Amino acid sequence: MPDQTIPIQLPDTIYQRLQQVAHETHHSIEEVVLQTIRGNLPPSLDDLSPELRCVVADLQHMSDEALWSVAKEPLPPRHWRRHQHLLRKGQEGPLSAAEHQELAELRAAVDRFVTRRSYALALLKWHGRTIPTDM
Repeated sequence: MPDQTIPIQLPDTIYQRLQQVAHETHHSIEEVVLQTIRGNLPPSLDDLSPELRCVVADLQHMSDEALWSVAKEPLPPRHWRRHQHLLRKGQEGPLSAAEHQELAELRAAVDRFVTRRSYALALLKWHGRTIPTDM
């Protein structure tokens, strides 16, 4: 697909900021604008595996309040402790087949949890919300 051109009106303050970043980074203003757009687009479901797509598909239609709830939800401590225990045990010696299976399931659950939380935070950022650094 060929590149597309979109004429847009920018407030002078935004244009000046883009121009300043371009100067400071030794890039063209076009490169800075493109990177700014690329870095601030909402996450795409196409970037995820089908399994993880199902984990976050509902988030795109949630209110900011609901997204904050998802973002602040803690990983169940029992799952995290068991996951850490199995990882430590695996470093000390071999795990049983059942423990390997449990660890794989816990790892997949943690991956789903982290993906869902990260996606919610990315959507909040795209909505213009400030994400605290301690999240």
